[in-house]
Amino acid sequence: MKKSVKIITGILGFIMLIPGLAKFTEPFKTFIYKHLTIIGFPLPDLMQYVVKFSEIGVGVLLIYIAFKGGKLNPSIRNKLFYLGNLTVAIMMVVAVYTHVHPNVPAEILPMEFKPPYMPIGYLILVAVNVYLYTKRN
Repeated sequence: MKKSVKIITGILGFIMLIPGLAKFTEPFKTFIYKHLTIIGFPLPDLMQYVVKFSEIGVGVLLIYIAFKGGKLNPSIRNKLFYLGNLTVAIMMVVAVYTHVHPNVPAEILPMEFKPPYMPIGYLILVAVNVYLYTKRN
């Protein structure tokens, strides 16, 4: 993997892992439950844990790929790389929806503002990462 891809992959992993861990503490624990309830996700009691563990899992996966991906079989590394980036993209599409949902107050959003700058920024990082990764092949 190119150094630029390793760096972006590591950054994506870190920015997924830390918020995933933070969601186990207050006030973020309550905020994620409120997000899911307001936007109408089914089973918000269960889904809050799916969100938390998914963010932690994809964060750890991307950090692992960034630091140890060269030791993996290329086929497995490719699949894990695309799976991790696709997962982040899906999560960020849901985050954009959450930000623009009219019933979600800014007070329970990250950084307490409605425009979805962070999730769109993460989507751009994913797009750049995938582009740079596929460009090398």
